[in-house]
Amino acid sequence: MSNDKILNVPMLERKWSKLAYFFFPFPVFLVIILKILQLSEVIGIEISGNDVAEITYSFWAIGFIILILTKEKEEDEMIKMFRLQAFQTGFYWLMWGLGVLILIHFFGKTDYSDISGPPISAALVMFLLSAYVFVAFKYQIWKASKEF
Repeated sequence: MSNDKILNVPMLERKWSKLAYFFFPFPVFLVIILKILQLSEVIGIEISGNDVAEITYSFWAIGFIILILTKEKEEDEMIKMFRLQAFQTGFYWLMWGLGVLILIHFFGKTDYSDISGPPISAALVMFLLSAYVFVAFKYQIWKASKEF
């Protein structure tokens, strides 16, 4: 199974992390440019708050995924175990995070609250999952370095 091309995900070289960090501020500039083009009537699209959120979540998710798939200085069995544990931890945190968002939406729909939270979308879920996995992975590496 280790030779299965579908299951074998190649790790990215460390230079890819520079590209990943580009994805974090880029949506801000993209939204500003799109808004200027919209206001000057160069393009005929409307950009809503939800569109801005979707663009931002999507770019941030891509940035975190590239960082997750970037090799560490030393790729050994411990790092591979950390990656596996990080994905398990990320899905666990995602379950609770989505539960909280659903509760916010549920209680935000009542007459007593103006809170509705961000719209739950695929881009938001991918951003949350990739952020949770990245944080869990880096936390494990940090924790392991403190124990030695």
